[in-house]
Amino acid sequence: MRAATGVMLVLSVLAGLVLVAGLFLDTRESAEGRCWKDDHPPGVSVSEVALLSAGATAWPVGRRCTWAAESGDGTVVTQTGWDRTIGFLVVSAVSVGLAAVGAIRRRAGAVVPLVVCVVALGAAASWAR
Repeated sequence: MRAATGVMLVLSVLAGLVLVAGLFLDTRESAEGRCWKDDHPPGVSVSEVALLSAGATAWPVGRRCTWAAESGDGTVVTQTGWDRTIGFLVVSAVSVGLAAVGAIRRRAGAVVPLVVCVVALGAAASWAR
């Protein structure tokens, strides 16, 4: 059980770093600037006022860009961060299971990976506000 806790601790730290670093990369300089630097999605108007809004999001942890549609009616929304958020949720779910087994066996150390996940998610959520 201690080996599993150690492995999950390492995975939790890595998943947390990927989550927070991904948000940093998605919003460095500014979310709006990153939207312009990424490829424009198909169906987006090509003009200086095409980007309607941009910002960091807490769910999924990433960046959302809202563009004016080329057709003139409606918008096109792009969202980053789904892949790393889903990966983080998988690691968090396994950490919850490990914490439950550790609690049953009275091993307080099994809760550490879960705490790492909660701290990383809290850091990303507070950054995205």
